[in-house]
Amino acid sequence: MTERLKLTDAVIKYGDIPIVNGVSLTVNAGEMIFITGANGSGKSTLTKGIAGLLPLSSGTVERTPLMSYVPQYEEADRDFPARVSEIVLTGTQRPYKLFTSRSDRKNAFDAMKALGIDGLADKQIKTLSGGQLRRVFLARAICGKPELLLLDEPCAGLDAQSHEELFAIIRGLLADGCAVVMVTHDISDIDLISEGRSIRISGGRIAGYE
Repeated sequence: MTERLKLTDAVIKYGDIPIVNGVSLTVNAGEMIFITGANGSGKSTLTKGIAGLLPLSSGTVERTPLMSYVPQYEEADRDFPARVSEIVLTGTQRPYKLFTSRSDRKNAFDAMKALGIDGLADKQIKTLSGGQLRRVFLARAICGKPELLLLDEPCAGLDAQSHEELFAIIRGLLADGCAVVMVTHDISDIDLISEGRSIRISGGRIAGYE
């Protein structure tokens, strides 16, 4: 199987304190991993380490370069002066691309439509509700056709219909060979994806598989 992510003995420290301590994880194409655990257990720190936003103190991470990451809502900058369509379109950017194409714009529109925010395309993001902003960042993540999608509590601020729509999109991405890693506090989400398996983080370590 094609590996999208391989994490080996990862350690992430804040100062001298290990927040993630010796985590190893492999995720293949078309596979979904749920990361569960109590608040403060290291779930979000682990995800940031996978995304490259936090350096590993030791260990290694290998991942496909076609990666998208959606942080927790409270980490997003609501005051950034941009329209919804502009934010979503940045999800198609790659280091080797200088311009967006017609195909990029179509993918961005299709992602907005799938998440029910196509009518907000010209709105400034500072005018959006929390749930709407969450869907903007989800649309940005999926419109670039990632091979690895990292989601940190993506259902926060979503109503029941948007939650269902998000999981329908995730199923489609998995079918296309994308690997998905999702932090969640709601273990009932695990039952929604047949390709999914879960790991429980406690004290920065993998404490169990569910």
